[in-house]
Amino acid sequence: MQLSDSFFPSGMFGMSAGLESLVKYNKIKDDNDVLKFIKQQLCFQIVPCDCIVTIIAMDAVYNNNILSAVDIDKIYYSMKLVKEVRIASTRSGQQILNCILQMSNTVGEDRMIPSNILQTDEIKRDFVDRFLYKIQTRESAGTYPVCFGIAASCLGLPKKSSIRIMMYSYSVSIIGAAVRMGIIHHLDGQKILAAIGKSVNTFSESVIRKSIIDIWQLNPLTDIFQMIHEREDSRMFIT
Repeated sequence: MQLSDSFFPSGMFGMSAGLESLVKYNKIKDDNDVLKFIKQQLCFQIVPCDCIVTIIAMDAVYNNNILSAVDIDKIYYSMKLVKEVRIASTRSGQQILNCILQMSNTVGEDRMIPSNILQTDEIKRDFVDRFLYKIQTRESAGTYPVCFGIAASCLGLPKKSSIRIMMYSYSVSIIGAAVRMGIIHHLDGQKILAAIGKSVNTFSESVIRKSIIDIWQLNPLTDIFQMIHEREDSRMFIT
């Protein structure tokens, strides 16, 4: 719950994933358009790419294979065609790992917190430290899905729950952006979340069996409007 909360300082609240430009140029106008946009992004970007990358990163932690995490991080980074998106992804990713280190420091200090809530044993904490070192030495970029997968493993989350959080966090960030831009209301946002619930459950059942050879993405229109966004003089959101 803590990891999926919008209060968690990952930076997702400051992103619109191109929605801001799509709204500005009248490509998205109402709640129905926002719903379609989220579903399309889930189908063509988040599930076949981000979620699979997250699973591979989780396996890297379970197997204590730092090279696997670095490799998938490089692959994901190379697939991000928009500079603004690459930068935002790495900033959010590093912030997640820094949060995990701070959270792990609380175990043992407060006896009211059961140790199984944060299952960051020495091996997992060492993995986070080593991966952060890879980022600092520029051997790895530290993209959001990879760092999220590492964090999810350290917290002992199941894969299915982790990819549901990934999809939920993305959807909420888009809905939040749409609310702040004034094209939908808060109640519309809840309606949209309810409408995509069945799709999220279906995706979470299928994607956990995917591997690195199954990664793909196809969102050229969104890429174009993200490129337009990074050249705008006035912007409300990071992406």
